Amino acid sequence: MRVDQHILNDFNALDINESVADLLLSMEELKINHLPIVHEGQYLGLISEDDLLDVQNMEDPLEKHLKVLKPYKISADDHIYAAIKTIAQGNLTCLPVLDAEKKYIGYLSPQELVFDLGRQVSYSELGSVIVLRVAIRDYYISKISQIVESEDALILGLQLRQDGNDFIRVALKINQQDLSRIVKSFERFEYDVVEVYHQALFDEDASDPFEALVKYLNI
Repeated sequence: MRVDQHILNDFNALDINESVADLLLSMEELKINHLPIVHEGQYLGLISEDDLLDVQNMEDPLEKHLKVLKPYKISADDHIYAAIKTIAQGNLTCLPVLDAEKKYIGYLSPQELVFDLGRQVSYSELGSVIVLRVAIRDYYISKISQIVESEDALILGLQLRQDGNDFIRVALKINQQDLSRIVKSFERFEYDVVEVYHQALFDEDASDPFEALVKYLNI
């Protein structure tokens, strides 16, 4: 899942000659809080609504306030999980995408990523999530799979996250709504079960689907 499969181009990056007032107007029209800024074809950074509102003279060109630009960006050939991590870290409403020559070629939308990823089997299938804390030396996916399958269940998706120097957190999406038996099985084999989510993370009632996605990916 590469970034270049999710690029949007429904608006152009703006130039440093644009006034602060015009940039804020563009944000209002596009209903986003960030805009990519370029000059002479080169990407300079991402401007946020909060930083623009701090400018005293709304008629100033952005060129006078380049120090407020943030360096958020992602390469077109990066994995989509790297993009999700960057979006979450910066609480971004768009993430600029650059080509191999560091030129701006489009952006990623958190909402569109949720819709795209939600169509994948591991996200769209009903199920629940369990998170294990496992010593790195004791991590064997074959053993974990065997425990899940012994309860007539299947692993639909798996994510890993470092937890200190010696441990990892293993998030498992499992095709069952009730994980009670599986939790007991893991505990019987002395696994540390640290989180359990018994409801679908991508249902229509989710108040913040991108936040749910980040939680599922353990970013």
